[in-house]
Amino acid sequence: MFKQLLLAVLPLALIIAVPLMLRKPGEALDLNADQLVIVSPHNESIRFEFEQAFRKHYQEKTGRKVMIDWRATGGTSEIVRYVGSAFTSQFKQYWTKERKQEWSDEVAAAFMDRRKKPEDHPARKAFLESNLGIGIDLMFGGGSYDFNKQASLGTLVPCGFRERHPELFEGKKPILVQSLGGELWYDKQDRFYGACFSSFGICVNLDRLEKLGYDVTSASPLHYWRDLGDTRLLGGIGLADPTMSGSINKCFEMLVQREMQDIYTALQPRLQDGSLTERDVLDQGWESAMTLIKRAGGNVRYLTFSAGKVPVDCATGQIACGMCIDFYGRSQSEWEERHIGRKTMLYLTPEVGSSVSCDPIGMFRGAPHPELAKMFIDFVMSKEGQALWNRKVGVPGGPQKYCLNRLSVRRDLYTPEERALMVSPEAAPFELAGAFTYQAAWTAAYFDLLRNLIRVMLIDCAPELRAAWTAIVKAGGPDACPQAMAEFRKLPFAHHEAPEAAKRLQTPESQTIAIREWADFFRNTYQNARALAK
Repeated sequence: MFKQLLLAVLPLALIIAVPLMLRKPGEALDLNADQLVIVSPHNESIRFEFEQAFRKHYQEKTGRKVMIDWRATGGTSEIVRYVGSAFTSQFKQYWTKERKQEWSDEVAAAFMDRRKKPEDHPARKAFLESNLGIGIDLMFGGGSYDFNKQASLGTLVPCGFRERHPELFEGKKPILVQSLGGELWYDKQDRFYGACFSSFGICVNLDRLEKLGYDVTSASPLHYWRDLGDTRLLGGIGLADPTMSGSINKCFEMLVQREMQDIYTALQPRLQDGSLTERDVLDQGWESAMTLIKRAGGNVRYLTFSAGKVPVDCATGQIACGMCIDFYGRSQSEWEERHIGRKTMLYLTPEVGSSVSCDPIGMFRGAPHPELAKMFIDFVMSKEGQALWNRKVGVPGGPQKYCLNRLSVRRDLYTPEERALMVSPEAAPFELAGAFTYQAAWTAAYFDLLRNLIRVMLIDCAPELRAAWTAIVKAGGPDACPQAMAEFRKLPFAHHEAPEAAKRLQTPESQTIAIREWADFFRNTYQNARALAK
């Protein structure tokens, strides 16, 4: 019996022991070091480089050591859900234990309701006047939409950066720009600051595109977001879930913005002669954008939860192209060329197809180490910290180990001297931002609506979508199947109805009902389109 027990336990012991034996020795936790807690969607390379540089900076400034406790809970969407849940839990304890008040659904909804002023509800007033925290100092990375939302909810608070560094905001050409091209790069109320720039585009595999008939000798084999709907790409695109990644949802929003702007320009004469209203034009632009997203979704080989998977699979030729954020695409392209010896992959920004957004940093309400958190913000926004984003590995002031392939938000880091040290010396984020105007009124308020609608449209109804689009392509393409395409283009709501649709996502119950209805709608229209195409 002992031998039988040994034989049963031995495989399990080996499974546990082998990884422990092979793992690299970790860094010992220094209990005497100052502690800073940061939640971040940034990858390991960014976390490593900023931690090492800040440790050195902190040691020089204070003579003390610092350890950073990174909380990597997933992408920005997962972080936002975690933060909301944590603050709700803490406020419930505060409200019932310390204030001796009864907890209710009304209180739960009111205390972080950004539409309410403090005088509108006692719970909202209590939360905004409290120093209630969740044991985390900073949020570092993610989109400006989510930071702006967290600031308005009250989870992010003023950090005093502008008061400490007024010189960065002065003059006709300040070093830090508040907004350009319709994008917000820092909060005027001092609650968050863009730490690096982001733009959005398409990664392409040149070998795969050449086999599909594309001219890969041109600088940009795919020029526009609209190219993702090309029937030649059937089964060749990789897309990520926008509900899991704020950067991917921003990619989709850029596609929507570009398509709506193109339709708006094309219909301008009819708008001017009064045959169409502003509402009519925006509805047509919205429908055209959603149809393009469906076409791209019909072309997919797969849909993934990980935004970083798409450029990796593009580089290896598993897909022909996909959406990605700029630094993922540039980093993977650089790595492939360095290790393979030839350029097999490109990252492309669609022609006048992307605004320049930012990944901010902000301090949480009730931060357990506020002074240390402020020092980290100051470092990230300093010349020393900003140089890490795009300098070459090993150059003075550059990263130690990883090339980060991000762009600084400081205007004074784009001089000829600085460009000589950069991985992307040709980068011109301020010029790119000026070429594309983000029409916030069209889509900004519907960022959450967009990610949920796209998930239902592309992921929840993926089999029906692919079957419909494949049938249309095999029948000769969209022009050969006008009736099928008319069914394929249908939407559960128009652009002017988006405010009401967005309201349906505000409670779990109404959101569940809305998503179920949308799923039924799309499945029916896809099945009808497939039947008509056949």
